[in-house]
Amino acid sequence: MLLSVGLAFAAGIPLVTIARRIGLPPILLLTAAGVLIGPGVLGEAALVDPADLGRGLEVLVALAVGLILFEGGLTLDRGVLRETPVVITRLLTVGVFVTLLVGTLALVFLADRPWREALLGASLVVVTGPTVIGPLLKRVRLNERLHGILHWEGVVIDPIGVFVALLCFEIAISDESGGLTAIVDLGVRVLGGSIIGIIGGRILLWLHRRDLVPTDLTNVFTLSVAVGVFTVAESVRSEAGVLAATVAGYTLGFQSPERLRHLRAFKEEIVFLLIGALFILLAGRLDFERFESFGLGGLLAVLAMMFVARPLSIVFCTWGSDLGWNERTFLAWVAPRGIVAASMASLFALALERANPDDVGFVETFTWSVILATILLQATTAGPLAGLLGLRRKHPKGWVIVGAHSLGRRIAHFATNEAKVPVLLIDQNKRAIREAKAEGLHAIEQDARRPELAERADFARFGNLLALTDNEDLNVRLCDIWAEMLGKSNVWRWGGEESDSGSRFAEGLPRPGLISAEMERGDAKFVVDPDEHGAGIYRVASVNDGVMDLAPPDAGSLMGLHLIREADYFRQAFLPESFGPLQSNGIDGILHELMDRLVAARPDINREEILADLLSREQLNPTFVGDGVCIPHTHARGLDERVCVLGIAPEGTSYGPHKVRLVFLLISPTGDPESHLATLAEIGRTCLDPSIRQALMEAQSGTKALQIIRGAHA
Repeated sequence: MLLSVGLAFAAGIPLVTIARRIGLPPILLLTAAGVLIGPGVLGEAALVDPADLGRGLEVLVALAVGLILFEGGLTLDRGVLRETPVVITRLLTVGVFVTLLVGTLALVFLADRPWREALLGASLVVVTGPTVIGPLLKRVRLNERLHGILHWEGVVIDPIGVFVALLCFEIAISDESGGLTAIVDLGVRVLGGSIIGIIGGRILLWLHRRDLVPTDLTNVFTLSVAVGVFTVAESVRSEAGVLAATVAGYTLGFQSPERLRHLRAFKEEIVFLLIGALFILLAGRLDFERFESFGLGGLLAVLAMMFVARPLSIVFCTWGSDLGWNERTFLAWVAPRGIVAASMASLFALALERANPDDVGFVETFTWSVILATILLQATTAGPLAGLLGLRRKHPKGWVIVGAHSLGRRIAHFATNEAKVPVLLIDQNKRAIREAKAEGLHAIEQDARRPELAERADFARFGNLLALTDNEDLNVRLCDIWAEMLGKSNVWRWGGEESDSGSRFAEGLPRPGLISAEMERGDAKFVVDPDEHGAGIYRVASVNDGVMDLAPPDAGSLMGLHLIREADYFRQAFLPESFGPLQSNGIDGILHELMDRLVAARPDINREEILADLLSREQLNPTFVGDGVCIPHTHARGLDERVCVLGIAPEGTSYGPHKVRLVFLLISPTGDPESHLATLAEIGRTCLDPSIRQALMEAQSGTKALQIIRGAHA
């Protein structure tokens, strides 16, 4: 038992990883592994033998299915059904009915199965499932409309399929207990599972909203409650747990979507682990003798599901829509089945075998046959077929901008209105997202580090990423994540350091949050100035002529976007009238002299308080930066703007143990550390150039010094 379970869990995720790397559906490798190391091939020497688990396999499968569907319930969005095309709604209603009807008739008349068993078998293959559709959509890159239809069909149809399967299972076993008992049992399962699921979801929601669970225990606590909901429902009536788990997940996810970002990521990881192990264990149950006895009738029933049920369903579901014949053809061909179908088939097969030991598992064999046939024939040919039908989308021109601050929103307006490309803003700041939506922009409150966001239907329009957070390391990380999906040449970031992760969007700029604060204060604005900068060049210009150029190479794209900015903070703060040669020597004398000049220009400044602070700071942390430059600085209460005084000593003057030739005294208002640091950085960059240092020392007036500073980054 330990070897079977341990090896299944140990091998599942590595096989999923290999499958993704080589571009194959993971189900193929997982199924092949389960069969090859199971009793069907190795007999008594099998490394994985599900029979060793006894009733434990049924418990494991049931719990796994419950957790998978709980996670699926978390991802459901009721608003999607209101906004998506009518085709999706039909696929979830008319399509399910047509598939169920055709499947039942095929199994009855082609495979010669009893109608109750045929109904159960058909109900298990009405689902497609996101575990197979998601990877397929990533690989094939369909146009936006087809991507949306297949994505939402796969996501929403899982719980619908489980509900249908539960109904059909109850009907399949009802002949043993009579019609009235069957109706009562069905009502208990559906009503009991739904009520327990709603109660469990509401309890979790109540606990989350009141922060009664420690943050570091939130994920595992939710997982344990989900298991508890499933167990309680199963104790009321078997097979009611899967419905309860789905309802609990939906209740929690629908009521509190944004509180569950980290929980969803954790649950998705658990689900991947369960899927890998489950497929290996369940595939180990497959017996070649079953497939040999499946017969021609069973094979014809499988073909009927692929070549009759799905095409007929698409005919009804797309009737009167504006889908082209090529889109309808693709939808009619692609409907691969996944883990939910396999798990529910094995779960019901175990229950049926327990009630009737002579049952040879036809329903399970039929379900696996449909799964393998659709994966082998449909999933592997979806890419070439999409290319043949002209359904592959070109590299989308849309942009995802991470950072919904003022700068991000302004660039989004520029891209939408001027470059005519779609833009999606992503941020975890509720206020910024609210303001973006109020401005008519498409924005979502999400963690952009989640690559599964790319599986959303609306992401099909976006092929480029711009990371505009204030955290340079986070921007690099975002480019690493999204480069795998979009390509390295299509990810951009703010940041001043060279990196292999993403083309740099900003050269020598302050952080985006600071630029946004400037724009909100009115210190910077977006303007179009083609006469000065050339046609098609858009820029952000401050009121003092600092510029940041946005230079798209063509009208439909932002590729090649870059920012540049002249020295601006330094120039804004510099007081030309305070410029002059230093007469004093030593730290105390120089600071006294510079403060006298500053007070002469700004009489409102509290000289003694600021001077005492400067002297104290210099004793603790001298501000000599090298190359004969010193930048003493501090903050002052009551000051409404930054001010900078420059003293020069061409021959050098004593400043502690150093000889300095340029002393920049910077005073900033209290509560404005961002502009203070940006000014210090610009002073430092300006003084890195020896020719500029020399020019400042030779300047004869403050006006000349201002011209030198202005031209430093021209």
